[in-house]
Amino acid sequence: DEAKLQYPLRLRRWREGDSFVPFGMSGHKKVGDFLTDQKVPLVERGRQFVLLSGEDIVWVVGRRIDDRYALTSESENVLKITREII
Repeated sequence: DEAKLQYPLRLRRWREGDSFVPFGMSGHKKVGDFLTDQKVPLVERGRQFVLLSGEDIVWVVGRRIDDRYALTSESENVLKITREII
């Protein structure tokens, strides 16, 4: 939901202790635990990026958005960001 975002958005690699609210959940989860649960290989974890709005992680890039930023029936504008592997 574009209206919920705070600009500028920032992209960085995830850090130990980072947390977000995975889409479909109500509570916070550490990104490291999320990647473990998703069975992401250790080498891929080191290359994992997150997209931030202010201090909030809004997207574990390519894997899951944060539930707080998901579309609702009240959403008017959508920001679509895709990733491309080169």
